[in-house]
This record gives sequence, structure tokens and C-alpha cells, in this order.
Amino acid sequence: MTIKVLSDTALLVEVTTEPDQDGLRQVQLLISQIQEENWPGVAAVVPSPTAFAVYIRRPESWFSVASRLEELLDADNQTDSEPEPPRERVIPVCYRGEYAPDLERVALAVNLSAEEVIERHTAAAYTVLAVGFAPGFPYLAGLDAQLHCPRLPSPRVRVPKGAVGIGGSQTGIYPLELPGGWNLIGRTAQTLFEPNASEPSWLRVGDKVRFEAVDSIEMPEIYSAPPFPRQSAEMESGCVIEVLDGGAQTTVQDLGRATHLAQGVTEGGAVNRRGLRIANMLVGNDDAAAALEWAMRGPKLRFHDTRLVVITGTLARSVPFARPFVVKAGEVLDLTKLTEPGRGILAISGGLNVPVVLDSRSTHMSGRFGGWRGRALRKGDALPLGPVRATGASRGWWIQPTWVGGAADALTKVRVLKGPEVEIFGSGGWTQFLEGTWEIRSDSNRMGIRLAGEKILPIDPVEMISQPVATGTIQIPPNGQPIALMADRQTLGGYPRIASIIAVDMAIMAQIPLGRHIQFVETTLAEAESLRHTESRQLGLLRAAARSRLEFAG
Repeated sequence: MTIKVLSDTALLVEVTTEPDQDGLRQVQLLISQIQEENWPGVAAVVPSPTAFAVYIRRPESWFSVASRLEELLDADNQTDSEPEPPRERVIPVCYRGEYAPDLERVALAVNLSAEEVIERHTAAAYTVLAVGFAPGFPYLAGLDAQLHCPRLPSPRVRVPKGAVGIGGSQTGIYPLELPGGWNLIGRTAQTLFEPNASEPSWLRVGDKVRFEAVDSIEMPEIYSAPPFPRQSAEMESGCVIEVLDGGAQTTVQDLGRATHLAQGVTEGGAVNRRGLRIANMLVGNDDAAAALEWAMRGPKLRFHDTRLVVITGTLARSVPFARPFVVKAGEVLDLTKLTEPGRGILAISGGLNVPVVLDSRSTHMSGRFGGWRGRALRKGDALPLGPVRATGASRGWWIQPTWVGGAADALTKVRVLKGPEVEIFGSGGWTQFLEGTWEIRSDSNRMGIRLAGEKILPIDPVEMISQPVATGTIQIPPNGQPIALMADRQTLGGYPRIASIIAVDMAIMAQIPLGRHIQFVETTLAEAESLRHTESRQLGLLRAAARSRLEFAG
């Protein structure tokens, strides 16, 4: 077993090289041991077929967790815990027409007819090796060796809910509409993820699965969170904001839901977490209070009671940046007219009082849950607010925009650590990655920032078993164009991880406009950790300073 750096806030433990049931059991038992230790600095442990990741909380030391983990792995103690007993699941799949866009391509690649591909796919017995990539997404072992087929050269931007695919030596099912690079050979109507269920994921690690070919399917309606009660106490008392213009993908976000990563639920939350923390501090909220975040263009809102608010992330015309100000009852706050389009955050004293789903108020866009009805804001929405915290703030101080995020120079420098698969690109590939200038592509989003530049390719062709990834992981798909994973990233990924962006520079990545250029700079894990601890101290000082300048209700 080997411990590697996944990021400066995540460790990767490689347990075995083969995705089989023996390796799976070893992974499960080791995770049980870690969970029994109940380390306060560990936020989540996420298994894959051959490895697992340990995600640490920001104040924690990477080196401290690694040392304790080494002691645990070296000790010859065994846990008394046993994995949950496997369940038998049969999944109906339609392998016809529009539901199987890549079936003929797979058949050609593996030198079989389409019917033979279907026969082999339904004849096999599968084991769930991991649930990841997306909420409820199962990675299944047991695919007939004849059906092993490389992933697509470039991932699709949208794969429909229920799509059944093949990626390398694995097969799986997309539980939601997602981007993805697997070959799609069928579709099922079976719901694999229900956020309000006692066990949200329909499949769990170790379950046994068979596919059954059917001639047709009837897809159920995509899950949508129930609306917040129209006659809530907040609305009756006037504690709401009314949406006059939703802006560009304005959503409710907090610090996310890291504790559900093992079920494939993305961490989510604000893309610019530092910007969210600072905004909440400036209006007297807890760091994790729910706020609004948008991309490119902000919303237009009417307030039904008086609130202290603050804007961070981007500049809006005639609106102070990172300075708390009061919006009175009946007034309209217009954030649609930005001086420079970009990602912005609006924090409101009291926070947004939307329902908590899976321990967070954040909007999960692809899953259509959390936030306000699981979607971006629209004209006519009325968002409930929590009780007023701060009512006013003294003037004469502000925060530099570059500390919230963004960069002062035309060519932005972003610090990175080497990733687990950096060696497959050779020294030349790593040098090319660092010396290259990378453009932010227009198809970037909350899941990942797609970069354009000179192709980076592995020395030899590679087909990976899906492995844990972290926010800031930079993957290289077969087209050679890097993708930096952001807040709505998947939990497991099948492309080589060449690098990871250090935690303190994620706010910079969040604010870089489309079309701008960046360059990566290598740093050390010790430096990354030192910068992270320095940031924590600075935020603590800011919190104290902000509180001393606020006027609180009551």
C-alpha cells in the first residue's frame, strides 16, 4: 500500500492494482478501521475499486494525517466490522435506437455484432466496486473481457439520466444528466439516487447486479425538490427577497456537503469558498451561511424587509465591493449591470433559509435538489431569509479585490502540486504543462474549468480504473486538453491526474474570466500547507475585525 498526494487537503491510499472482489474487501476493511478511529480532522473517506482517498478539513495538517494513517496501515490490527451483506439487483435496460448511440461503435471496436455485445453485457454478473463520479453512480466489476473498450477521446458535455455505458474494463449507469466520457450502449428507467430517502443511493458497494434487456422503457420524471411552502412564516412576515431577474445561473450556495462524498454526492457549495466566507463575515453570518452565487451576470432582487448585504467576487455598477451596505424594505438591488462579467457572491444578514438537504442548503444542479427547488433562480421566485443578524456597519474600510479571488496580472499564475499519474507523461509532459499558456474555454462550468493549449499526451496509451479526485485535481483526457475540477466535480474520475491546484489558489481559479490565460507554477506540499494555515489565520483576524465594526440586532 502506498500513500500519495491527491491534493494538499486529500491523501490517496493505493491498496491494490486489480479491481476484483478481494481488493474491494481490503479497501472496505481499511476504511472501516479509519472510520472507527473517528479522527476529527478527517472530513470524508471515499473508496474506489483499487484505492481510497482521505479528505482532511482545511485547518488540519496533511503530514499529521499521513503519519497517523501510516501507523494504522503498518499495525497488524484488524477491525471487527464487516461490510454490509450484498443485495441482488436486476436492472432493465433498453439497448435500442436513441438509447444506444455508441453501441455500433463499441461493436466495431471489439469485433462483435451489436446483438453479441448486448448478449454478453446481459449475461455477466456484476459487483458494485464503488459508488462515485456522481450521486448513486455505480462502478461495476465483471464486464466480459471481450467488451473492454476505450473511453471517448473527448467527454460529452451531457449524458442523459439512466444511460448505461462502458468505460475501459468497467460498466456503469449515469444516475443523473451529467458530462461523461463512457460509451453509451443502453438506458434504464431505474432511479439510482433519491436525496430524501433514508439511503439515497439505490446501490451500495458489494451489491450484485444483472442487466435485463427490454424492448422499451418509460423514463420517470426527473426528481425535483418540493417547493418551499408558499405560506411560510418568513413570507408572512415579509422576510423574503423577490427575484425580478435571475441573472446568469444564480444559485443558493453554502460551503457544501463534504460528508456525503462516499455516496457519490459532489461536495458542491460556492465555487469561490474564500469569497463566500468573507462575504458572510462582513454581514455577521456564520461562515457557512447560505448566500447567492452567480456566473457572468448577477440577479435583480426586491427586498421585502431591511437587510445588511455585501457583494464579493465581482464588481457591479453603483454597488460597493466587499463593503457592507443596507438595502431597505421595498428597494431593488440590481446586480445585472457588472463593470466586468464574472463570478459573484451576495451575502445577506441572516442568510437564505432554504431547506437543508443532505446536510447543506447548496444547490445540486445536476441532481436537482438543494438550494431553491434544486435549480437556478428565475423571475418570480421568492426566497425566504433567516432572522436578521447584523443591522449596520461602520464605514471607512474595505478588502482588496485580489484577496477575495481573481488576479491582478493579465497572465494569471496558479500554484500546483504533482498529481498521482504525472509520471506517465514523462518529464517532457510535465515541463510542457508548466511552461504552456492555457486559455479558459467557454464551455467551463461549476464542474470543471476546461483549458485550451498545446496537447499533453501520455508516453504510452493508458486506460485507468476510476480513482478518487479532489477539488483542484487537473485531469488530462485523451484529447490532451487539461480539465481543472471545481466545486461540482465528480468524486471519482478515470482520466490521469497530472496535478492539483493548491487550496488557497482555488479562489483565483474561481474568478478567472472566460478567454483569459493562466500558467501553472509548481510548489511543494509544505509550502501549500503553510499558505493554507496562513490563510486560516488571516480569515480569523478578518472575522474579528468585521465583528467589531458591525451593529447587531437585539
